[in-house]
Amino acid sequence: MSILGITGGVATGKSAVTQFLADLGAPTVSADVIARNILLPGSPATQSVLRAFPDCRDVQAEIPAIDRALLRARIYNDPEARKTLESFTHPAIIQELRNQIAQWRAAKVPLAAAEIPLLFEAGLEDLVDTIVVTSCSDEIQILRLRARLGIDETEARRHFAAQWPLAEKVARADVVIDTNGVLDDTWRQVSDLYVRLTAL
Repeated sequence: MSILGITGGVATGKSAVTQFLADLGAPTVSADVIARNILLPGSPATQSVLRAFPDCRDVQAEIPAIDRALLRARIYNDPEARKTLESFTHPAIIQELRNQIAQWRAAKVPLAAAEIPLLFEAGLEDLVDTIVVTSCSDEIQILRLRARLGIDETEARRHFAAQWPLAEKVARADVVIDTNGVLDDTWRQVSDLYVRLTAL
């Protein structure tokens, strides 16, 4: 069996690669989805975050909820704020990832994938067997980030600069998926990887 760790820079196609693997039959989990579930309105983690960042509360919500746009802006402009947020979320995210991967190993699943954007930053290489890094040009990353978040180029570059250098992640990868092209190109690479690993 093989557990893939899907990682890469912001807006490099991690979620698309993970979804393609799911379409091919591999069970998957996403650290981002886990994080969103941890920070659902009214959850204990949400209330802890709002105590630390009261200005990031969603004032329209009836129960304690986070305004994610405000929080995202806050942590990108303040490294200490990012560390504070991560202290509330990372332990629970990592534990859930470990639990899911342990279940896959116990079930001897032939191939599974965990999308972990901060795999290297959080030192989680030991969780997986094969590290897959999604990679595209800086220009494409910025275009995708602007389209996703509805922000201008200056803001997109600020988000971009907050990341680990993509080249460093590529250098540590076992497999690199080039996402510069159209989705069909990415699909072919993912399909080839799936066939290769499940044939072992």
